[in-house]
Amino acid sequence: MKILVTSAASRTGEIAATQLLHYGSEVHLTDTMEGARWTRCELDDDAATDDLVCGMDAIVNVGYEGYASSDAGAMIDYYTRRVYNLLWSASDAGVRRVINLSTLRLMESYEENLVVTENWRSRPLASDVGLLCAHLCETVCKEFARDGKIVVANLRLGWPIVNGGRDSVRESGGRAALSAIDLGTAIDKALTAELEPWQDLHLQSPLECQRYLTVKAEQLLELR
Repeated sequence: MKILVTSAASRTGEIAATQLLHYGSEVHLTDTMEGARWTRCELDDDAATDDLVCGMDAIVNVGYEGYASSDAGAMIDYYTRRVYNLLWSASDAGVRRVINLSTLRLMESYEENLVVTENWRSRPLASDVGLLCAHLCETVCKEFARDGKIVVANLRLGWPIVNGGRDSVRESGGRAALSAIDLGTAIDKALTAELEPWQDLHLQSPLECQRYLTVKAEQLLELR
C-alpha cells in the first residue's frame, strides 16, 4: 500500500513511518517544515495538497503532538482548516481510509477508578491547546466519515509511547503506556480491518494494572 504519513518531523510520525516500512508499505512523508526526507506541504486548499495525496491508498494523520507552534491560533488552524483541506483532497483523489493518531489523554481527566471506554465523551482541558487541537482534529475527521467520504480509524494512543516492545513498557512504569511495536501493529491492522465509517479505538500496551480498556481494538484489529 502507498501510505502518506503527516507530521513526519514529529516523534509520532517518525515511529509510524518506521513501523509501516517494517510491514512492507510504501511510505510517503510530509510536513509543513523543510526536511530532506519528506515533501513540504502547507496543506492549503491548493494543487500542492491535491498532488500530495494523489495515488495514495491511505493516510496516517498525526492528530496529536504532530504540528507544533507557540501560537495557539496557528495550532488550531492546522488541526481544523488544514486537516480539512487534507481530507477534502484525499476524498476527491479516491483515498478511502485515514488512520488518525489521537491520544488517550483526552480521557485523562476522568477518575482513574472509572472504566473508561470508547463510548465515553472526550474531556479535553481548554487550557491545554494540544489536547484541544486533538479534540478538534477528531471532530473534523468524524464529519468526513459521517458524510461517507472516507473511513476513519481514530486511534487514541496511550502515553508515553515507548521505543521497543512490551518489556520496555513494563519497565517504563506508565499505566497508560504504549510500545512502538504495538502502535505499528495496530496501524497496519487498521489499514485493512472491517470498520465502521468512524471508529474510535483505544490503544495501549497490555499491563497488569493498565489504565484503559482496549477490548474493542483487540477484537476489531485482532491484536494479541
